[in-house]
Amino acid sequence: MSSRVKETGEEKGIVFRDLPLSIMRINERYDFDIYLQIRGDYRLFAAKGALFTDQHTKLLADGSIRLYVKNEEWDKVEEYQINYLSRILADPSVNSHDKASVAFTASMKSIREIFHSVESRTIRDVEKNAEEMVQLILSEEEVMENLVWIESHDHFTYQHSVRVGIYATALTIKLFNDKLTKQEMAALSAGYFLHDIGMAQVPMRVLEKSHPLTPSEWGLIRMHPMWGYDRLLETGHLTPEAAAIVLSHHERHDGSGYPFAREGDGIPAYAKICAIADTFESLTASRPYRKSVKPFHALKIMQQEMAAEFDAEMFKSFILLLGPGS
Repeated sequence: MSSRVKETGEEKGIVFRDLPLSIMRINERYDFDIYLQIRGDYRLFAAKGALFTDQHTKLLADGSIRLYVKNEEWDKVEEYQINYLSRILADPSVNSHDKASVAFTASMKSIREIFHSVESRTIRDVEKNAEEMVQLILSEEEVMENLVWIESHDHFTYQHSVRVGIYATALTIKLFNDKLTKQEMAALSAGYFLHDIGMAQVPMRVLEKSHPLTPSEWGLIRMHPMWGYDRLLETGHLTPEAAAIVLSHHERHDGSGYPFAREGDGIPAYAKICAIADTFESLTASRPYRKSVKPFHALKIMQQEMAAEFDAEMFKSFILLLGPGS
């Protein structure tokens, strides 16, 4: 679901967000007010608790009218999407863009929650969303392009985890689709989404610092693979796949990484995939201390300045995965 926000003319200061019609269901009641925009003003279309009827959909059938919800009620929209995620993603009448938006929103919510509380419940939510993401990427050819371009206003740490999870999952499917079961791919995908869970223990003042980090602050950052490993171990959710990814996603093919300076075949294959996705996302996303670069430029930097850090064949496949539109 798009994160574009618009202010009203009449109700200045109130922010509205897009609500795609394709995820709405006839003869259901929703726990939020639904608005439409008329000549720049937002008018109530269906009040919370009212039945969303066939007449509502007929009024919107020509596609010229869009639906909106107040930003302050967005958590209710997220909850609805989580509750009906499987049904929405399996519905052939919902287009790839809206499916991607719903899956992205669900993943972002699960990551946001796990960064606040690493426990069995929040980890299970990440695992469930990872399973849905694998199924979505496998079944919808166009969904990857839609996933790449979704905007978000969440904290960049949460965005990073979700986008790396998506890139790495898609690359794993491209490389190992004929060698892994869906369950095995889902377990790997969960590991990718959880790869930076150790960052939850890094103080926010360090993560959001706009000036170069001190050696001691870099020391904190470099501890996050070990901290993530320990947190998952404590909860009993440390699968072999997650252990390899969380602990080794900053190892580099040439031995220049951390925490153990492993190299080549000493690095688990899935951690190598995560390293590529992690680096690409970091380059293309804005951070407090630097601006983002365009995807094509990011790939160029990785190819010309960092090639020794990555598995060459995996990186080549990643370029092909993003395609000419990257």
